[in-house]
Amino acid sequence: MTTRLTLPLFTLPASIFFANALLYVTLFSRLPEVSAAQGIGPSALGLALLAQTAGTLLGFPVAARLVERLGARRVAGAMLLAALVLLPLAASGVMAPGPMGLALPLFGYGIAMAIMEVAKNLIAARIEEHSGRKVISRSHGFWSAGLFVGALLGGRAADAALSPNHQILLLGVACLPLIALLLRHRDAAAPPVPDPGPRFARPDAFVLCLLLLVAGFSVTEGVVYDWSMFYLRNTLELDAVMAARIYAAFTLGMFAARMIGDRLRARVSVPLLLRSMAIICLAGLLLSLVAPGLGLGALGLGVGFAMIGGGVALAAPVATSLAMNHPTRSPTRTMAAYSLVSLLALFAVPPMLGTLVETQGAASAFTVAMPLLAVVVLFAGPITARMMR
Repeated sequence: MTTRLTLPLFTLPASIFFANALLYVTLFSRLPEVSAAQGIGPSALGLALLAQTAGTLLGFPVAARLVERLGARRVAGAMLLAALVLLPLAASGVMAPGPMGLALPLFGYGIAMAIMEVAKNLIAARIEEHSGRKVISRSHGFWSAGLFVGALLGGRAADAALSPNHQILLLGVACLPLIALLLRHRDAAAPPVPDPGPRFARPDAFVLCLLLLVAGFSVTEGVVYDWSMFYLRNTLELDAVMAARIYAAFTLGMFAARMIGDRLRARVSVPLLLRSMAIICLAGLLLSLVAPGLGLGALGLGVGFAMIGGGVALAAPVATSLAMNHPTRSPTRTMAAYSLVSLLALFAVPPMLGTLVETQGAASAFTVAMPLLAVVVLFAGPITARMMR
């Protein structure tokens, strides 16, 4: 009994975030190999990745009701199990030739990710609400830790010629105890009383303001997931291990920022925190683009990627805590509405850059979110004030 009481409050959501990220990044950090093996160019790859966005759109309208009915823990376990099945199918392309072999399983994965996003954030938010201690940022930090571990393992696996689908299967087996634990137990807290709103949790003005604050961070994060390996391995012609280390610097910067994020959220105002994050993110994007030309090499790229990771790190924790304070909606429905628009920025915009990447190079994708980040630097204060009215 004593051991259980001394466990950190964020242990359960941290484990979920970690496993979710580990499986996710194993596919996306090896997209150059996956696309080459399946004969998919950048434009076609972008279209295939949009299938995940289509699945996300279908997943969110049912996410809130599903979580309220079955409990966030059981739903999170079921969605991890779905990822364990669907991601190897996407990596192998066995379902169909060409882009459809990637698109079909990613469509199902998009549905699972949408539902998982609501469930895992709600688990962390409820722990924070019931305990009075801030745990959301640390929980999100373990998403970054999963990305870090997965990126390094992906580089090693590529160097050892282990296929992406086999790597995902091996990591999936390691996640099975967590999945079994989640499926066995309902939430410790009683499920919330559903509000009498429509089945689709439609974004309102509060949620759209929230999206405006985090869209630049979400797009930047998505660009790193989808196109940074093409930039590092195809444009700069780095080997798999070095590219994985630079990608890991992004995840390490994100992890470090999230480990101190709860203290920052408690001490720094939301507008100032968002402005600082946007400035760091912009500086990291610029450094990542100019480092090769300035002769800064892998070190400059690593610092730039770490700054990008640190810059985007707290967008999701800040937005999650703000979403729990909606004046008229239940937390579950607010989380579903916010997660919908947030993940669309994360998963819909970057895949649409495939043609840009194919014609202008992968470096061009790194510039797309800069105007959105500039909006945060200039207008974070007025936007947050508008939300509190």
